[in-house]
Amino acid sequence: MEKLNYRIQSLLSEKDGKISGPMSPMLFAEEMAKSSGVKFNRLARLWFDDDRINQCHEDGGLTGHDTLLIGTMYDNDFLLTLWVDLGTSGVPIAMAYLSDKDIQFTEVYPKHHFARKLTEAEVKEVFEAVFADLSQLDIKND
Repeated sequence: MEKLNYRIQSLLSEKDGKISGPMSPMLFAEEMAKSSGVKFNRLARLWFDDDRINQCHEDGGLTGHDTLLIGTMYDNDFLLTLWVDLGTSGVPIAMAYLSDKDIQFTEVYPKHHFARKLTEAEVKEVFEAVFADLSQLDIKND
């Protein structure tokens, strides 16, 4: 199996005391937070070297779905969730708390027909990398 090559792009920034981010990922994260009842204060995009990951075949090409890390930093813990933003809806992949690092995988993600899905081992690799250095998701100061 090929090594998973990816990078994490933190999307939130603060200016004059206001937190903002790119419109589409922000709206998606706000909608997911509203529907789940969990607020978020960290948002990042995962970029993969393999363009097929979490994309669908469409009109002879691949879609441009975002794979997003949505997190909540608490005083004593951190919740990390992983999603595919389909534009009109979202597909949850997994979630875990830093305190126990027990990754809960959804039943929905494996049922979706993406050109290539992340394996559970790859998701675990991403979660471990984030948990090892939470600063990757820090809010940038503009």
